[in-house]
Amino acid sequence: MAEQLALEADSDGFAVTVVRPHLVWGPGDTQLVGRIVERARAGRLVLIDDGAALIDTTYVDNAADAIAQALERCDLPVVRGKAFVVTNGEPRTVSELLGRMALAGGADPPRRSVPLGVARPAGRLLEQVWTWGDLPDEPPLTSFVAEQLATAHWFDQRATRAALDWTPKVGLDEGFARLAAGLASRVPESL
Repeated sequence: MAEQLALEADSDGFAVTVVRPHLVWGPGDTQLVGRIVERARAGRLVLIDDGAALIDTTYVDNAADAIAQALERCDLPVVRGKAFVVTNGEPRTVSELLGRMALAGGADPPRRSVPLGVARPAGRLLEQVWTWGDLPDEPPLTSFVAEQLATAHWFDQRATRAALDWTPKVGLDEGFARLAAGLASRVPESL
């Protein structure tokens, strides 16, 4: 809804473009990467449906670059008033993504897998327990997370790259190397 409101505000003298970087990660990320590494270190990171779903992610430097490029080109008709999903354009399996993030944090990759048919209802149950019990933090699994980890989501980047005149500068392999270096320089408890 916020995007729709923003795009509706596009007018002469006020150019609007929406950029949607998908699953941004990199050094310093305490949310996605931090949670994955923490769970892997505790032996609580599991795959859903063997982690076979393909997911496209965005290395943090590439997300920033794409946003800057969209801002630079916002007045152009090919960009103005439009929304663009931005990714590295390198879909990988959930198993590989979680495994490489865990390894970058000095933890073992996930080895156990739970079928989606079990994970989704377990996530719903945990959500209810956390709500009813007024428990701190968040449940270890939600039905939404189970669904996301079992569903392929990747995006054709050709139109985005052409309109923004942008390509990612940091590939996933280099991104994982940078992530490992960044995590190695941090105190493990600070994740």
